[in-house]
Amino acid sequence: MRDWRVTIVPWADRRLWFVQARRGRRVVWGVVYDADDPDSVSLARRAIATLRAAGADCSALPSPLPGSPAPGA
Repeated sequence: MRDWRVTIVPWADRRLWFVQARRGRRVVWGVVYDADDPDSVSLARRAIATLRAAGADCSALPSPLPGSPAPGA
């Protein structure tokens, strides 16, 4: 997974987001999450943590993710 690059793009509207892992131009993994649903956001964060631990490049992801509470909130 070291050659995977993880990014996030809006999906359908600004409430839904698509976290995708690409290898070159191909999407090799992805998950859509609802920014208004805390459980959905938590699932996306855990999936990203797993990808990061496996060596995927997650440097393009915003911090915090859309739908995540701001630091200190």
